[in-house]
Amino acid sequence: MEIEEITGTEIKEVFESLLEHGTLVRLRVRGTGYQHLTVVTGFRRKLNKQYFLADYTEGFKEAVAGKKNLRAEFEFTGFEDRILRSFSVTGVDFYNDQLCFEFPKVIQRHQRRKYFRLEAPAGTVVEFNCSDRQCSEKVVDISLGGALIALVSFGDISRKQLPFGIGDELQDVTLCFPTDSGEERITVKRASVVRFDKGTPEADTCCGLHFIEIESDEAQALTDFVYYYQRKYLRTRVRPDR
Repeated sequence: MEIEEITGTEIKEVFESLLEHGTLVRLRVRGTGYQHLTVVTGFRRKLNKQYFLADYTEGFKEAVAGKKNLRAEFEFTGFEDRILRSFSVTGVDFYNDQLCFEFPKVIQRHQRRKYFRLEAPAGTVVEFNCSDRQCSEKVVDISLGGALIALVSFGDISRKQLPFGIGDELQDVTLCFPTDSGEERITVKRASVVRFDKGTPEADTCCGLHFIEIESDEAQALTDFVYYYQRKYLRTRVRPDR
């Protein structure tokens, strides 16, 4: 994977974009087990140093209590190119009941595209035909690039007995999402099977799908769905312990 380094004045531009677009940022604090989604909420300048502010969730203060020289690691995808970026900083402070971090010296831009995975809302399913069989499976999690599905309709059969394997393609895969008004359906023209995973309480086997081909209007609908639920998740989980 090639990594490009963003430095200098471009760092401020990156943070201004994060603030402007309300981009979700994944925060991990090394050595604490703390990991949550957050957003950049503002900036602060002190002693000729630039800092950014961010929300935090309940339990953060307890997780970092008594620990020194904390290493905070951040990941997010660019608003325009959807390419993963990451950086880390040492030390954390509080300002106006927000987290306060000094700007990093370097932000890494990863050339390989990656997507945040979102736990699928209850009732989300994927429908497709395979070997003259109509399949309706539970969606475990989803991103702009693919989904992990629980093979509910196949019961307890082994992976070798499934009518598809790694590398096979599924045609006209329909994602069915629950909405306030009923249901939204988004069709992926082609998806490939990329892996099998351990099961869930509903199914013995899970299957990873990679979306190969999707019409532009359907892709936009999927993007709107993913970001709507990411922000909904953030609103319910980001509750600073004020």
